[in-house]
Amino acid sequence: MKELRDLREKIHKCSKCGLCQAVCPLYQITGNDCTVSRGQFIMLKGLIDGKLQMTKSLNRYLDLCLKCGKCSEFCPSGINAVDIIASAKYEYFKTDKLEKLKSFAQKHFLFGLMLNVLSIFARNKKSKTFDKKVIYFGGCGDKLIGNTAVVNILNSINIEVISPKFNCCGIPYYTRGDFENLKGCMNSYISILRKNEIREVVTACASCEKALKSYEKWCSNDEDKDFLSKLKVKNIYEFLRENNYKSKLKNKIKVTYHKPCNMHNYEDIETILNSVENLEYVKSEKYNLCCGLNGISKPKELSVMKKLFHIKRKDFENTGAKIVLTSCIGCKTALNLYSKGKYKALNMISFLNKYTQK
Repeated sequence: MKELRDLREKIHKCSKCGLCQAVCPLYQITGNDCTVSRGQFIMLKGLIDGKLQMTKSLNRYLDLCLKCGKCSEFCPSGINAVDIIASAKYEYFKTDKLEKLKSFAQKHFLFGLMLNVLSIFARNKKSKTFDKKVIYFGGCGDKLIGNTAVVNILNSINIEVISPKFNCCGIPYYTRGDFENLKGCMNSYISILRKNEIREVVTACASCEKALKSYEKWCSNDEDKDFLSKLKVKNIYEFLRENNYKSKLKNKIKVTYHKPCNMHNYEDIETILNSVENLEYVKSEKYNLCCGLNGISKPKELSVMKKLFHIKRKDFENTGAKIVLTSCIGCKTALNLYSKGKYKALNMISFLNKYTQK
């Protein structure tokens, strides 16, 4: 993780071509250049050069960014806008007491007390033993729903699942600019893995996958960086595709799928969805449009975000499916919050575990 001043050259690489406007969900709604990476880079350059100050107004535009990464994927200069904006958020976080209070509440109440209480009711299962072993990183989702679905499905393809009690992956802290708590999540992860001989990690959450694969880049300790480089992190759908996972639903069901912004192996998802008997998969036109979770967490921006929510909801309705599958606990939460009863968003692994024939 780098401070903003260390990213000066990357910001300078922006050619101001404006191609990011074509893929930014918020720019399509607002037409405001300050909501897209090009405009934000101009502001951040002024901040680095001392011509601007980190104000609430500037921070508002950093917060509006959905952190979906669409602009980075489309950028001809290969600039990772999300990392730059996270470093800019860190500058604001260091001096703003309210941001620190929000992060404190997030850590101790949302990801602490609340999840620990809910984990009492989570369904956990001991894995069967096989020659092939993986460590399952469940993160916050594991504390809510347990590991049963992951264990059942990986056991069905002869993979043993080791389920240590991990903390949050740290993505929520990363987007807030709280790098200290992000480091805490990373250090906890490394400490737990050092106690195990297994160096292959599986997760069923796209956001967790992004965090775990980014730890090596974010890490500043050479010894830990070397340790992280020797780990193999995979999304569970990679394992299912590689092992020719086959299943059959008990009854015929039509579904569509929402692709989380942090997922980069959508082909695996489609391969699996198209291989399940009795499952009718309908691909929506805007399957990869951001769910807008970051906007839901900021009530003042709901007037802007409602337009995005309407687009997503209408897109799902057009498929005729009443079930929307996804692979991120944040996306699942957001999609259900603005569904208006038109559909039900479900975790894909939980869905396969519940509805397939045993």
